[in-house]
Amino acid sequence: MFALISSPNVSAAVSSRPSYLQGTAILSSQARLPSAAPRTACLSVSARYRGKGTDLSKVASFQKSPNDTGSTAVQIARISARVEQLTAHLKIHKKDYSTQRGLQMLLGQRKSLLKYLYSQNKEEYLRVVSELKIRDKLSMVI
Repeated sequence: MFALISSPNVSAAVSSRPSYLQGTAILSSQARLPSAAPRTACLSVSARYRGKGTDLSKVASFQKSPNDTGSTAVQIARISARVEQLTAHLKIHKKDYSTQRGLQMLLGQRKSLLKYLYSQNKEEYLRVVSELKIRDKLSMVI
């Protein structure tokens, strides 16, 4: 942080303070910044609960290859698994409003992915909706 350098002006300023505020002058070469938090602590906080308890067993049926994580059907399946987990959580913790907001955001994201899948591939959309037991609103409206 800041370092006090020995000079007559600094010594006068330090001596004019009350005794409990007087510190020892630190040379600028001796001043050290505080070290950052350990890397492991940062990682454990950020990944504390993410993905725990989410049942991803249905996701494998939508994957085109073992490494497929980005196709629309897989994304919808992963979001649906997270929606089920958050719904179960909210049945117990009814006043958890931040989780309610997160659930609403996930539902909106899933809805937009479903719209995209419907516009691109209607057969795949119907398969995803039937396997994941999602209410089919698009094929009735459009």
